[in-house]
Amino acid sequence: MEIHDELGQLLTALKMDVSLLKMRLPGDQEVAKRADDMRELVERTIWMVRNVASHLRPAALNYGIVSALEWLVDDFGRRSGLACQFRLNGNEPVLSDAHATAMFRIVQASLTNVARHACATRADVTLTSTPTALDLHVSDDGCGFDQEAARRDYSYGLLGMSERARLIGGSLLIDSAPGTGTSVSIHIPLQDGL
Repeated sequence: MEIHDELGQLLTALKMDVSLLKMRLPGDQEVAKRADDMRELVERTIWMVRNVASHLRPAALNYGIVSALEWLVDDFGRRSGLACQFRLNGNEPVLSDAHATAMFRIVQASLTNVARHACATRADVTLTSTPTALDLHVSDDGCGFDQEAARRDYSYGLLGMSERARLIGGSLLIDSAPGTGTSVSIHIPLQDGL
């Protein structure tokens, strides 16, 4: 939010200054063209700031992790054409932004992998919340993959999911083999103040 608000405000002021400068320098077509180019560059930068800010923390998380995952699963099903279901076991957990964002991004990356590589007909996302832990499980009925080959090839998607889980005190387990589908499980022990 601070990136969006602070940087967005500065860029908007710069855009207004460029427009004012153009109005004060009438008659010089080359300067007018340069001012238009500058204004367009500032507008593209504003768009990029908004895009980066929304990727840092998805707006869907404003309504809680359960609503965000429901939206993500519905969106994935519409875009991919695959059957996809979200289930919640237990109560909705109250999470810090860091935990909610990491969990959302891990599910997002898992579903992206399903769409790109799995040749699946369905995927399921399950969040289980107990007083002592959160368990998030994403599974598909696709073709699976050779985990050792993926590690040798430094799969950045898998490394990124593992790193996100580690940064929030969780552990990531991937279960897959050729012909068996894939499941991605995240276990996060709960402590006060998540």
